[in-house]
Amino acid sequence: MTDLVFLGITKTQWELINSFSSWLSAIGTIAAVVVSLWLATRASRLRCNAHAGHRLIIEHGMRGNFPGVIIFRIINTGDKPFRVNSIGWTTGVFRWKREAMQMHDRVQSSPLPVELQHGQEAQWVVPLLSDEQGWMKSFPAKMLRPHPMYRCATLRAIFVTSVGKTFTARPEAGLLKKIREAAVRQ
Repeated sequence: MTDLVFLGITKTQWELINSFSSWLSAIGTIAAVVVSLWLATRASRLRCNAHAGHRLIIEHGMRGNFPGVIIFRIINTGDKPFRVNSIGWTTGVFRWKREAMQMHDRVQSSPLPVELQHGQEAQWVVPLLSDEQGWMKSFPAKMLRPHPMYRCATLRAIFVTSVGKTFTARPEAGLLKKIREAAVRQ
């Protein structure tokens, strides 16, 4: 008895080809499960864009030296809401690590704590006073000593959430330059 032939392939060859279909469907099922688990864990993470930078306040008719401020800004880019409880600074690593809470102008800033839904943002304004007790005088003296260049290299703005997640942001170049200059002058 001769083997049946369809499209030039014998019955035995068709059986061999069909045996691979169960293997391919198993691989496809495993790949689908892995992708769905990855997407599920990715969606459950908190995500944001965080910034800390120096800005000048310019009003109509002002002349001369414009007052400066530090702006802490955070935007929720994830799907899950989160609550920011405090803002501050961290510098150093391991046992040389220091953290500080940052006070801010309550009139120009978002309230703390603040709940951020997807796409919402909050910002906090820290005035830079020009007198001897201003932020640029006291911060480097208290936070960046005894090694100001090392401390500036590891300086980060922090946003602490109610669930224990801390978001960090490297200060923008202009702010970091001002802090470095103030630290070196002291």
